[in-house]
Amino acid sequence: MKNIYRVVSALLFVASATFAATEYNISVYPKDGEALLLEDGDVIYGTIDGTKRKVRIFVANNARITLSNAEVLGANNGFESAGIRCLGNCTLVLTGKNIMKGYDRNFPGVQVPDDRNGQKYTMTIEGDGSLEASSNGYGAGIGCNRYTNCGHIVIKSGVIKATGGFTAAGIGSSMDAHGGNISIEGGEITAAGGLYAAGIGGGGYEESGCGDITISGGKIIAMGGDEMPGMGGKGAAGIGCGNSGSCGKVTITKDVAKVIAIKGKKAPYSIGGSDGLVGTVTVDDVEGSIEENPFMRPAKAVEIVTPGSKTIGIIDGDYSGNEAVNFAKDTVVDTIIFKRTFPVVVGGNNYSTIMFPFEIKAEEIENLDLVFKFLGIGVDKSNNKYVAVELVWRSIWLSVSYTMEAYKPYLIKLKSQATNIVINKTTDLVLKATPTEDGDFDVMQSDDYNKYGNYVFRGVVQGKTWDANSPEVLGTNKAAAYGFAGTATSDISVGQFVKVGEGAFIKPLRAYIYKSPVPQSVNSNGAYVLRQTASIDNDIPETMNVVVVDRKKDGEEQTTVIGQFNSRTGEIRLNHTKQTYDLKGRSVRDASHMAKGVYLKK
Repeated sequence: MKNIYRVVSALLFVASATFAATEYNISVYPKDGEALLLEDGDVIYGTIDGTKRKVRIFVANNARITLSNAEVLGANNGFESAGIRCLGNCTLVLTGKNIMKGYDRNFPGVQVPDDRNGQKYTMTIEGDGSLEASSNGYGAGIGCNRYTNCGHIVIKSGVIKATGGFTAAGIGSSMDAHGGNISIEGGEITAAGGLYAAGIGGGGYEESGCGDITISGGKIIAMGGDEMPGMGGKGAAGIGCGNSGSCGKVTITKDVAKVIAIKGKKAPYSIGGSDGLVGTVTVDDVEGSIEENPFMRPAKAVEIVTPGSKTIGIIDGDYSGNEAVNFAKDTVVDTIIFKRTFPVVVGGNNYSTIMFPFEIKAEEIENLDLVFKFLGIGVDKSNNKYVAVELVWRSIWLSVSYTMEAYKPYLIKLKSQATNIVINKTTDLVLKATPTEDGDFDVMQSDDYNKYGNYVFRGVVQGKTWDANSPEVLGTNKAAAYGFAGTATSDISVGQFVKVGEGAFIKPLRAYIYKSPVPQSVNSNGAYVLRQTASIDNDIPETMNVVVVDRKKDGEEQTTVIGQFNSRTGEIRLNHTKQTYDLKGRSVRDASHMAKGVYLKK
């Protein structure tokens, strides 16, 4: 190994020259205040501690150099330099683990060559190693520094994690700078934008932007930055524009093995624009910006990702595949995104069953209005079975806190016009290990009101379709399962639990009622309902109404308040009547029954 290095003036632009390929130990060379010019074939390794040495590293025009376990750990000390900067077209080959962090807050970890005489140069990154690139302030992870335009970026391979600074993209442009085209052909890419900036694409503010974004291979995770609290505006797309400025076309082909795009808070799209302008967005040959958040392809029940500095747990309540929401052990995360789309129901009466794999207070869930606890199965004076629930929390009870337990099913109602819920808890977030028994998912059931028959409330962690031979479909040994009726028919009223039928399906993290043939623990991989037309056994009714019970009274005042249940999606609608219900959900016919508080017209 040759301990030779080329030192150039920190302010001198050095044109291409002919040198023998050299390996440089940057732990030793260059000295503080000097600069290193890398030529074609050169290799760097070692570590620069930016708090002790201020060193600029350049890559000559048309050079192909190798980063081999190289670390430039820039410190925010006013030294105007990126971690590494190309002076023209260049290729960075990755081997081992590499880290590039800019010095001054305006500089990126890896600076892509800017315009010279109207030409945009191209930086290509490839290899079987890894690269972490970040800024100390306003620069991109890979791309532009603040206020300075930059060239094209091509990523062919490698494991790359790029984190943008304030208003800067993870991969792309930064504040008041415009980048070139971005092409990702392979590799495992994780990119996070700073406030107002895209994960891959444009930075924040009006002068920020980028050219075309083309992703044709690899595995991609990209998260857009949020808006700044109190400052207004919108967050950014995971892939596309920042909160303003403009970008070119966005194209993601079917050859890409994996795409997760997460939009920032208040951003309209996970892939597309924000307040900024974007060209045609095409994902898997389909044109149109993507609102779904997160956008995940292929779909998965659970994803744990770490774009930027935070670990995010993504739980897909809309997932319809075969995977379970299954955690082998308790998993601590910084943020939870609970993905589930609830329909907008006329009158805002959008009820649904739900179960979380984490503990959370009801008041920490945005858009939540009511929470009901399942109690059990009761029998009325006419010997008809009913499903008993208790109202335990509502949003207008400002002084009331209620903890929703992990893996316990509940009935909830969202606020009017809400189509999703947002987990606002930011501390002590733990995705709890999934309870199992003999390798099967355990039953999640009620505690103190389950008196009649072997009925249990079951929350499911895995979707399943029942077939014609299922015991609950055949009624073997009086086994049965129930879910809410989705629509009214000539012989079934809305607002009732209905027996399961062949072809029934349930998505994960919802609940239904199961009657086992004998008292026993059974696995929770069950299913929702399509009604069955078989004859009704007295012990296994065809339908059961839902009743809200006030257990603090004598048990006499009970009223059915729950209406339609969509057996395919798990969403519930309240029956539309003109009756008045009190805060306990009881039907009020005269003032003597009225509890103090607000009354709701249905």
